[in-house]
Amino acid sequence: MGSQSSSAQPTFKTFQTPCGLTIAHLNKAETEFVYREVFQERVYLRHGITLREGDVVFDVGANIGLFTIFVQENFPGVRVCAFEPSPQVFSILEANTAKYGSQVQVYPWGISDVAKQATFTYYPSYSIISGFAPDERWNRETIRNGLLNQWRDRKPGKPEPRQQIIEPLVEQTLGARQEFICDLRPVSEAMSIAAVDRIALLKIDAEGSELDVLRGIKTEDWPRIDQIAMEIHDADGQRAAQTRQMLEAHGFRCIFEQDAQFHDTGVVNAYASRTMVT
Repeated sequence: MGSQSSSAQPTFKTFQTPCGLTIAHLNKAETEFVYREVFQERVYLRHGITLREGDVVFDVGANIGLFTIFVQENFPGVRVCAFEPSPQVFSILEANTAKYGSQVQVYPWGISDVAKQATFTYYPSYSIISGFAPDERWNRETIRNGLLNQWRDRKPGKPEPRQQIIEPLVEQTLGARQEFICDLRPVSEAMSIAAVDRIALLKIDAEGSELDVLRGIKTEDWPRIDQIAMEIHDADGQRAAQTRQMLEAHGFRCIFEQDAQFHDTGVVNAYASRTMVT
């Protein structure tokens, strides 16, 4: 199903982006972080990955829709199918794409290997770490880094807060979690539902479930996907290698890299296309 309009629209907090957009959002710190990644660092469009008029993008793990909005603002004529399973976050995604997404369809479910229901762990204070396979080590490190970055932005040059101050805030954020039973469907089924013949870019930010997303692509549908940009949580030291093996087996050339901010976290960005020059 796509988004549907409602006569009674909820009220959300808003965030003014440096490029002049007013978007609905949850938390200032995480919105600033994701905006910087998506709009300024263009994290999903590196190593030759690009888009053209008439392309279709699958935004898996759309959150509040910053990448979807980025595509709509920068690539006229590109259609985006955005998937977000969290009920609270989905309502914000709907509001943002209704305002900035003239060629967007939003779907209130996640993407996985098979059609099923699963428990979604939602962190209201830091929604971007929410997911179906929560990694406590990664979540703790992400929250800690987010708090420290917020401190540095607000008080440049000042000594960083001591561990006795930061750690209770990390625990408070982790302890505020909520759980929901959410629907998931595989990529191939989503392509059929959305009437998509070809995916120009499959963007995946699934917080530890990225291999399941790839496993949900039928053999006959792999040739219909041109480019992939994804975040990999390599918690066991094997997922990045498994991802590379799967992508290369289906004809992709790949580049894997780790941003400095994710040093020692196991988080790796992967870029794959059929024409990439490595």
